[in-house]
Amino acid sequence: MLRIKRKTKSKLPKKEKVIEGEIVEEKSVETKIVKVMPDHDQLMALSETFAKSGMFPAITNKYEAAAVIEYGRELGIKPIFALQTIAPVKGKLSIESKVLYALALERGVRIKFIKKDSKGCTLEFSQKGRDLYTCSFTEEDAKRAGLSGKVSFMSYPEEMYFNRCISKGLRAFDPRIFLGLTTKEEAEDFSDSPLSKAPLTEEPEKPKEEKAKIKFKKTKEQKAPEPEKEMPPTEPETEINQEEIEEKEEVANRIKSNLKEAGIDLKMFKQFLGEELQTKKPDREFVGVKFGHWSLTEGKLEDLNSLDKNIGIAIEEFLKSKTFEEEDKKEKT
Repeated sequence: MLRIKRKTKSKLPKKEKVIEGEIVEEKSVETKIVKVMPDHDQLMALSETFAKSGMFPAITNKYEAAAVIEYGRELGIKPIFALQTIAPVKGKLSIESKVLYALALERGVRIKFIKKDSKGCTLEFSQKGRDLYTCSFTEEDAKRAGLSGKVSFMSYPEEMYFNRCISKGLRAFDPRIFLGLTTKEEAEDFSDSPLSKAPLTEEPEKPKEEKAKIKFKKTKEQKAPEPEKEMPPTEPETEINQEEIEEKEEVANRIKSNLKEAGIDLKMFKQFLGEELQTKKPDREFVGVKFGHWSLTEGKLEDLNSLDKNIGIAIEEFLKSKTFEEEDKKEKT
């Protein structure tokens, strides 16, 4: 058998085999896989397809779909899975707790179940080179946050306590996992709360008031006007006002008791309500000014009741507020 060799100008490494007098060259080529971010047109076309599919009810348009897909890409989640587990709630993206649980495990976080039942959940977080961290979310925590009466907590308490505990624990142990997201469970619970209602503008309020006035005028025209003018006496109004004052004081005392139990400074909390929370929610009056100081009893009774029911959420917002941060800096200096 004749062996023939020939020179090749190829710089690639080669292997030569002789098969029946013919030379066969085997060239080994290294291939590199490069992840390329899709361009804008490709992303929007994909997002529009998903949005129109009707398979993702939380997504209402292609722009929301694009935001979810890109956020999922940052987290290392594929588009379909991202659209199933990440959703916009009240203008902010949220993610399911179980996905955070999976992401934490992928990043080497170990999570040990200390307790998980219908009364609460306790988890222990650990990672190589870091101290152990234990976190709990109990029935009392749910009551303070105004969650114990919700259908989800009453129907599936074990899972609800776990969801809250996993998000609370990971947020403290390794906040990098969240990348600014909130959990879907927290966002949905908070969106149902009266404290989280988006502030209404003056434009939608006016038509409601005008409609009410029109209806009131119609009833007046149908009925005799003179007896109606004589109907409302002045004395019952003073009694109602007195009852309202007493109820305000009762609600304010409950709020003060909860703040004392949580170790929150009352003066700072009232300042937070008046200067920060009420500016974000102009339709709310949790406090009012009395003798140059913020006072709970000067707020609206309806808003005080809302604050009392959701005191846990209000305390969480207070601990993230500028008022608390500035006071904390003063104490440290």
